[in-house]
Amino acid sequence: MKRNFDLYQFLKIHSGKPITRSAYLVGLLIIMVCIYSQYIFSSRLTHNMLIVYGVPIIATSLLWGATIIRKSFNNTYTAFKYGVALFGVFTVLGIFAQILIFYVISLYDPSAINLLNRPNPVLHIPQEFAWLMVWVSLFIIGPAEEYLFRGFIYGGLLSIRNGRNWFGLAFLSTIIFAAAHLYYATVYSVASLVIFAELLAFGMAMAITYYVSKGNLLIPAIIHGVYDAVGYIGVATSSNIGISLRSSMTAIGLLMATSILIHRVRKKKYKFPNVLNRN
Repeated sequence: MKRNFDLYQFLKIHSGKPITRSAYLVGLLIIMVCIYSQYIFSSRLTHNMLIVYGVPIIATSLLWGATIIRKSFNNTYTAFKYGVALFGVFTVLGIFAQILIFYVISLYDPSAINLLNRPNPVLHIPQEFAWLMVWVSLFIIGPAEEYLFRGFIYGGLLSIRNGRNWFGLAFLSTIIFAAAHLYYATVYSVASLVIFAELLAFGMAMAITYYVSKGNLLIPAIIHGVYDAVGYIGVATSSNIGISLRSSMTAIGLLMATSILIHRVRKKKYKFPNVLNRN
């Protein structure tokens, strides 16, 4: 008699197993090949989504998916609190980095700055299509990229290294995340460093959120989806609305970070050591 597939039993049996180096490299290769394929074989949105996200998700799920899924809802409150806060803090750090990069480029090659006036290839779409991309960002792009880049790529690195040097691994995984957006370099040349600073800041915020929550992907997926969706809302409505929404996200993140800092300071201040041993 044929038994029905039991997802719970599958996760229970296969979750928690460390990934092998060979399986990790195979998964990483599949992810990058599928992502870069869209720049070579441009086609319709549905086809791109299937190749860019569908194939890598299926492949990485077969390689290590049970562990990724099992941890995806870990410590949701912690992930929310630190995810929002880290987004705000790293966004501001990214802005400072962008200003510095912009200044250095303007010193050595002022003409390169003009390249930033070129339209963003991701956002240069018809207004009516932008509304569709809002929903695609929320329910496909955000969750899929977090599953691949934080769940498999960063989580896999942590597994291989047994959690050692987690911050350096977060940065390495974020470099890979930024490299997946290489099309910016083809459009903006050296000026693309300004955009890559933003990608690195966002990637680090999500990677650290993943780490402190012990593998939560729900909150990074939501933040990522909203972050991308806001850009398309700006296309569908006006750039001012998009900028206002993005600024509001950053402001909320900074408020959350301030709240966490105040709470920690107060907790440390009122935590008196037990120096008296009374019988």
